[in-house]
Amino acid sequence: MIAAAVVAAVLFGSLVENAFIVTLAGYTCAFALFALSINIMLGGLGEVPLGQCIFFGIGAYGAGIGTIKLGLPFEAAVVLAMLVSIVAAAMIGWLTLRLTGAYFAIVSWGMSGVAMVAALNLSDITGGPLGMFGFPPIKIGPFLLAEPRNYFFATAAILLLVVLVLSAVRTSKFGSAIESIRQNQHLAQSVGVNVFRERLKAFILSAPIAALGGALCVPYTQIVTPEVFSVANTVDALLMVLIGGTGLLVGPIIGAVIFSIIPYYLSLDPNVRILIFSAAIIVIMVFAPGGLHQIATRLFDRMRGGRGATDAT
Repeated sequence: MIAAAVVAAVLFGSLVENAFIVTLAGYTCAFALFALSINIMLGGLGEVPLGQCIFFGIGAYGAGIGTIKLGLPFEAAVVLAMLVSIVAAAMIGWLTLRLTGAYFAIVSWGMSGVAMVAALNLSDITGGPLGMFGFPPIKIGPFLLAEPRNYFFATAAILLLVVLVLSAVRTSKFGSAIESIRQNQHLAQSVGVNVFRERLKAFILSAPIAALGGALCVPYTQIVTPEVFSVANTVDALLMVLIGGTGLLVGPIIGAVIFSIIPYYLSLDPNVRILIFSAAIIVIMVFAPGGLHQIATRLFDRMRGGRGATDAT
């Protein structure tokens, strides 16, 4: 599967001539990182992290402050932003992860509002309401990310690396502990799992991935404003996760592709896009809570069952 994804990415980046489509694909890979970070909490712990946009915004502002204010290379600015996001996640998680369900979601949402207000008022650091723009040439090594193919290949390679890391985490002892908490928190605690510590570790793991996604969106947007802390970004990523399926590691990536490509080809107005995808989410949650992955699995099982019945006849 990994080999097929690599081949598909190489063919796409090499054969597609439309520069905007290639750039949009790079942005989709970057935003898919944000969706993956949300799925760590939603698919792993069953929590809805409405405040995950805080770390996404830290990544975006970290890239801007690092390159514009501090004169750092883009790579160093991204690493710095990821480290800041880890510290922020440890502090926020220590305060909020004793809450569960709607209480955790609402408190994390409120903290994203605090982050937005801070970005609006700290004008000397964040640029205030106008945000940060006028970035120097953004590069990863010798590769200029303003060039569409460079941007796509860079974001796709980083996305693949993160998926491999999360795949290893899922099969580790830590991954087993997270799964046991998701299945039954009280039962996990009764067999010796430190529920709060494991939840905090999952939250901290999700933060730098979200920050990385936010930083890699900057070469596409070329501006960072306080709206990057808006919970609307989290809702978009949540829709991607739910459409692709929380049980599948690459589900958020599938959702990100659908969420980005379909509106472009159908020329959908943003408000119409939200209406269509919201309706799709309602239908999926009612009939297939596992997302498109569950729908595809059911269809495959029915086809296989139908063939088996035909063969037997």
